[in-house]
Amino acid sequence: MVVKLIYNVSLEGHEAAIGSSTTLVKYIKQIFSHKNFMWFAAMNLVQVFHCHFNSNFFPLFLENLLGDAVSPTVTSFLLGLSFVAPHINNLYFLYLCRKWGVYFVIRMLFGVKLLMAVFMLIVGPGNLVFLCIFIASNRVFTEGTCKLLSLVISDLVDEDYMLHNRKQAVSALIFGTAALLSKPGQTFAPLIGTWVLALQTGHDIFQSGHETGSVKAAFDGMSTEQWVNHRLGCFHLLVYVSVVCAGLQLLFWQRFTLRGANLVRVKTARRGQDHSHV
Repeated sequence: MVVKLIYNVSLEGHEAAIGSSTTLVKYIKQIFSHKNFMWFAAMNLVQVFHCHFNSNFFPLFLENLLGDAVSPTVTSFLLGLSFVAPHINNLYFLYLCRKWGVYFVIRMLFGVKLLMAVFMLIVGPGNLVFLCIFIASNRVFTEGTCKLLSLVISDLVDEDYMLHNRKQAVSALIFGTAALLSKPGQTFAPLIGTWVLALQTGHDIFQSGHETGSVKAAFDGMSTEQWVNHRLGCFHLLVYVSVVCAGLQLLFWQRFTLRGANLVRVKTARRGQDHSHV
């Protein structure tokens, strides 16, 4: 009797494990068939990459591009502004989202980022006023965009609910999957940034202790030409990454169709489903 009971419990546990595995595989297939989610995940991957790139290299840009050309007060102000301004801007961005929609606001931010980067590429690093504005606004707009993406994921939760006729929304799974797929951007941001920095300037921070590398470049041992080339390389790193990221994001975001009438249809259907379950 005891053996039979143990066997039944073991069998039930095995069946539950199989059922859980089947459910997980089914969910993964559904996620990868959800086109809007996949386009969002691609865009979000680039966004996370750019956010962490700015976080890692922002002090380097301040030191190498502005350096002694501006006072320490201005540098400190830009550094503080980069942390505070995204939270303040978020209030205005939320107002714009209510007025124009999240999709339009995010596309506008990508467009502004791209236009500013192209403008700086044309102007060059010689204009310190524009350079200060670009360094600060590049991070502010990038961080501001990150704070709006949770609104997009909420819309994707509603679309997933309707697409797969779920009895209950899987909000935690959607948010968790989006975060998981964006993790490589966080990992590769400092690695790719350092690699491009080494290509542009010849300064490899991983070669600390060697003649050509340290965390901080030895400006005292540089000739004027070497210093100019180093500064220009840092400038190109800042601008090229912004151009590539903004271009890719606009490309991915253009394929995202959960907007306008389609979004209204999903929201209306979701509200209808909720009322029918009450």
